[in-house]
Amino acid sequence: MAGSGSNNRERQIILKARFSEQEAMLVKQQADAAGLSVSALIRFALLNQKPARAARTPPLDREMAARLLAALGPMACAMRAAAEAGDLDQLSDTVEAAQRDLSELRVALFTSLGRTP
Repeated sequence: MAGSGSNNRERQIILKARFSEQEAMLVKQQADAAGLSVSALIRFALLNQKPARAARTPPLDREMAARLLAALGPMACAMRAAAEAGDLDQLSDTVEAAQRDLSELRVALFTSLGRTP
């Protein structure tokens, strides 16, 4: 992200390297799998420096995240339609269905993060 972070960092020198698309994808996948930034992974690989900590966000199963996002759309549409119709019975059924779906999404999210719900 451009402009993120601090200008008072310990590491101020930026080195650049060129990668093919396949190489770049492999580096990013390895960093995600290790829970590290690409920079931390490269320092570890080249300088044998133990990473200070894992990345701020844990590695995420991309397929699982896509499923979670896909599941949110229909839930939002159903709730919006029920609210616009003003049908309290339909709204109640929709809310109950949404609660079940959210419960399932919670389990899936914990699983994608490698945790037990």
